Amino acid sequence: MNINTNNILNNLQTNLIKISAQDKIDNSNNMADKMLYDNLNSDMLESQQEILNFNDAIGYMQIADGVLSNISDQTNELNTLSVASNNAALNSEQKAMISSQMQDIQNNIAQTISQTTYNGKNVFNNDFNIENQSINLTLNTDSLDLNQDSILDFQKQVDSLRSDISSFMNSANSNIDNLSTKLVNEANSKSNYEVDLAKTINEINKENLNLTASTIAQAHNTDVLANSIKSLLS
Repeated sequence: MNINTNNILNNLQTNLIKISAQDKIDNSNNMADKMLYDNLNSDMLESQQEILNFNDAIGYMQIADGVLSNISDQTNELNTLSVASNNAALNSEQKAMISSQMQDIQNNIAQTISQTTYNGKNVFNNDFNIENQSINLTLNTDSLDLNQDSILDFQKQVDSLRSDISSFMNSANSNIDNLSTKLVNEANSKSNYEVDLAKTINEINKENLNLTASTIAQAHNTDVLANSIKSLLS
C-alpha cells in the first residue's frame, strides 16, 4: 500500500491558500462596499444640505417680497398724493401738508429698505447667491424724487424686483422638489444596499464556515493518515 503523503500535504496547503485568497477577495470587496456605502451617505448629506439652503433662500425671499409689497402700497399712496398735489384748487397750506406726507412716506421707504435684515444680513442693495443661482436685490431709493415720473419709475423697479423674486422662488421650489426625489431615491438605494449587504455577508459567512470545516476535516484526515503511515513504517 503506497500512500503519497506529499500529495496529501500539498492538497491541504492548496486549500489553505484558497482560504487566504478568499479572505483577500472578501477584504477587497468589503473595501469597495464601504466606499459605495460612504458615497451614498455623502450624497444624501449633500442633498439634505442643498434642500436646507434652498429653504433658507425661500425664507430670505419671502421677507424681501413682503417688504416690497408694503413698499408698493406706499409708492401707490405717493402717486395718489402726487396727483392730488397738482390740483389747482389747493391752497399753499394744503399743498405743504401733502408735500410733508409724501416726504414722510419717502423717508419711511428708505428706512425700511436700509433696516430690513435676514439672519443679520441686509436684504436689499446687494446680490443674493445660492447654489449657482443669483438675484440682484438692489432698490435705488435715490431716484425717488417727489414727482410723478420718478414715483412711477420707482414703482416699476419694485414690480420688476418682485417678479424676479417670484421667479427665483419658483426655481428654488423646483430644485427642492427635484432634490427631495433624489434624496428618496438615495435613501431607497441605501436601504436596498444594506439588505443586499446583509445577505452577502451571511452567504460569505456560510461559505467560509463550510470551507473552514472542510479544511479542518482534511487536516484531521491528514493527521490520521500520517499516524497510520507512521505505524506502518514502524
